Formats: sequence, C-alpha cells, structure tokens
Amino acid sequence: MSTPTSSPNLKWPIHWILDWDGTITQKDTLNALVSIAATSKPNFPTEARWKSVVDAYMSDYTSTLTALAPDGRLPTTIEDEKRLLRDLKPVEQRSLDRVFASEIFRDITREQIEIGAKKVVESGEISLRPGFAEFYNAISTSTSDSDPHGAQSTFHILSVNWSGHFIATCLSATNIHIDPAHILANELDGISSSTPTPSTGEISPKGNMKMISSADKLHHLRSIKAQSGGSVVYIGDSWPDIECLIDADVGICIQDEAMGSSQRKLAEALERLGIGCVRLGSEEADGRERGKEGVMWARDFVEIKKWADGL
Repeated sequence: MSTPTSSPNLKWPIHWILDWDGTITQKDTLNALVSIAATSKPNFPTEARWKSVVDAYMSDYTSTLTALAPDGRLPTTIEDEKRLLRDLKPVEQRSLDRVFASEIFRDITREQIEIGAKKVVESGEISLRPGFAEFYNAISTSTSDSDPHGAQSTFHILSVNWSGHFIATCLSATNIHIDPAHILANELDGISSSTPTPSTGEISPKGNMKMISSADKLHHLRSIKAQSGGSVVYIGDSWPDIECLIDADVGICIQDEAMGSSQRKLAEALERLGIGCVRLGSEEADGRERGKEGVMWARDFVEIKKWADGL
C-alpha cells in the first residue's frame, strides 16, 4: 500500500466510529448469535424458527424494495437514496417483531451470551479482521501533537447487531476491552440491566436504544461529534453504512478482494450516486482527505493503521 502524500486536514480530537458486522469482523455475526440461542435451548426448534424469520424477511425486503424502486430504478441522488433507506426501515422493524414472536431468544441469559460468545471466538466462527487489535491499541492511546490540551481520540462502535453485550464479549475474548457505553447497538431485553434476568426475547424494547437503519446510525454519529467537536472517521462495509460514510470527515469502506454481497451493494450504491471510492493511502485519496467529496476503501486494519499512523 502506498502512503499518503500529505497529512489529511482533520481537526482533533478524532472520533473513530466503526461498524461491527463485516467491518471489525471478517463476516456477519448474526448466525453466530442465533447459534448461541440454539445451544442454550437444545430442545427448542431454533433452526426451523430462524429459517422462517429469514425467509419472511427476504420476501418482505424484496417486495418492499420492488414497490419503492419499480423495475430496479434505484436513486441517483443522495437525498433520494436517504429517502429510500428511510422507507425500508419498517422492513427491519417487522423483522425484529418476527424474531420476538419466534421466541428464539426468549429465556436466554446474560451468562449464556457470554459463554457462547467466547466459544464462537475460540472456535474461529467469529474472527476479527487482520490488524484490528493493533489498530485499536494505537488509536486508544493517540493524542494530537498540535493540540495544546493533548486531545485524545475516541472510539465507538455503531451497529444494527441485536446485542451490544454479545459484541463486547466477543471483543473481550480477544483481549480487547471497550467501554460498553461506547458500543451503540441494540440489546436483548433483560440482558443489560443492572440485575440481569432471562430475556423476554424482545430486541431493544420501547425506551431503549434502537439501531436498525442507516438514519439511526447517522443520528448517533452526529451526536458523538456534537458532544466534543473534532473530526469523524467512519469505517463500514455495507449499504446501511452509506449515510455515515458520506457524512464523516473521512469515510472508509472495507472491501475484500472478492467482494461479498453486502460490500458489492455498497460499492454499487456509491457508483450510481456518483461518489468516488479510491484506495486508502493512494495519491487519488489525498483529495478526499482534503475535503473532496468521496470515500476511500481498504482491505483491512493493517492498511488503516498504516494510514492512521500519519495523522
């Protein structure tokens, strides 16, 4: 990877905000979370119920998208893209309602989530992208040489995953310990309370944080930035990340050499919206670092850390 030709024009403190599934991790972790429920309730028909939930979601998503974008006529402007994503949000809520009705996560305990998360990490079912631990350790201690107050970077995870505690435990299993308050995600009812009880199986009931759409992620990104100023670097891999990638001072897409379906959908969206996506650290990327519209892409956190070391 080539190095940047000059330092990006970022204002400290730098807020690093990352997606979880497929960004920090090598692949989506939802199936692993469901497998924990299945192991915890061996006599429950988890597999059949989960298949019904997935099939219903795919049918709902496909029919809704077809109605919103007849003949595959997808948006070519950012505002229309935001409108489409907003109109798809009810599909995600209906899916959460189906999960609750399926009772897949009913009676699952905090301890079972912890034990299960450690096992899926140890087995390799969940693995982090290369370089993430080194990247996280570096930015956790980084301060600005030019800021008289020594402003320190911050780190947050924004995720539509169904359990923030599951995310935290997966990271802890790799010796990465993140303040739970900095993991902004949904949660299984009962799991995160001060006196945890078996979950009702509901995901982020009324009154709790709910993160199910691109707009939800953007809202929290802007809240983080508003609290202390500075600049935002957002890293994501899929279509629901697009608003954050565009809004951030620097947006970085994770792209594998052979892109998966989620990565491909994001890449296609950026292309039809006319938003450039260039290799992180390339000479082309230097324009984006100085404010030119567009985002950048990287393979992993080895590349991202190399770039971040120059900030």
